Amino acid sequence: MTKTKDVGKHLKKYESEMNVCIRCAYCFEKCPVIKEMQWDTDSARGKIILSYGLLTGELKTSQYVADKLFRCTFCRDCVDRCPSNVKILDIITSARAELVDAGFASDTHKYIINNIKNTGNIYGDKEVIFHEQQGEIPLFIGCQYLGRPNKTKKFIAILQKLGIKPTVVKEICCGFPMEVLGFRDEYEEHKINFQKKFPFKEAITLCPTCTVFLKDGHNIKAKHILQLVLEKIPKTNLNMKVTYHDPCDLSRGLKIIDEPRKILEKLGVEVVEMKNSRENSRCCGGGGGVLMTDQNLSNDIAKKRIYEALETGVDTLVTSCPTCETTLKKAALEISEKEGKTISVRSIEDYIWQGLKNVEGS
Repeated sequence: MTKTKDVGKHLKKYESEMNVCIRCAYCFEKCPVIKEMQWDTDSARGKIILSYGLLTGELKTSQYVADKLFRCTFCRDCVDRCPSNVKILDIITSARAELVDAGFASDTHKYIINNIKNTGNIYGDKEVIFHEQQGEIPLFIGCQYLGRPNKTKKFIAILQKLGIKPTVVKEICCGFPMEVLGFRDEYEEHKINFQKKFPFKEAITLCPTCTVFLKDGHNIKAKHILQLVLEKIPKTNLNMKVTYHDPCDLSRGLKIIDEPRKILEKLGVEVVEMKNSRENSRCCGGGGGVLMTDQNLSNDIAKKRIYEALETGVDTLVTSCPTCETTLKKAALEISEKEGKTISVRSIEDYIWQGLKNVEGS
């Protein structure tokens, strides 16, 4: 049974903001969801109208409305294109919170949130291994990398080779999934626990999404590891050619666009740009909770990105986000199996590590 009497408490403060939307449809241009679904209600404009309908009572909470409002990758392209500077993502997360309060959270989303509450990470892993150490600056690893211990060890080794010893503590999830999926009450409780576990005012980060949320959700001065790597990485020549996929949170969220390209250049890796790159990069389809609840949509978006990468003629796509790496690898494998077109998807730390070893061996 759903609850509806309190609908509006999360959206109320954005009533004026929703009226700022001029319905211009600039948000349609590169929206990965509307490109696949072809319905106005799947655009940012459509989601704002739906949200306003919930606030005014012209629309009742329903599974249809929930399906539309949870079908967003939070790629931020609409935010960059909006001429009225509407706080689109804030409105969508608030509308999602209304739907969660009304009983329209999906079982998948509830499962993820319960994992965070019970184990401190999205995977429900009670046996996460932390190699705690004291150092010069705290390192926030994040769920995605805690679930990939070899990658985490490689990043820590990279920092140490560059003369940076990070502090590593038993952290818990930053809470972004709770916020983005509309679990506001759970997030407020989790936030207190997070700040006890990670009581720092600044940090190095590995995950682009965690970086954004440490800044916005916890007021932590977060510096993504690529910013540090660029400052300290020595030049070498790996003599390779790749294309680079800009993660949405890294490029549009943090404006970290030149740094990964300059790192690859210093390593002697030539970047062949895709048709849509830098701040205009296409989304991988993995953000905003879509990967959890609509894997077909996520995969269709990812495949479009792989086709763009294949058009460059190189054999490797490099990215700097674990979610992007996961979705793009899956899409690349499917295209390879069905069409015989192949491209390898790799993470940028592989090249950084290879470059450092190359310098040591020279």
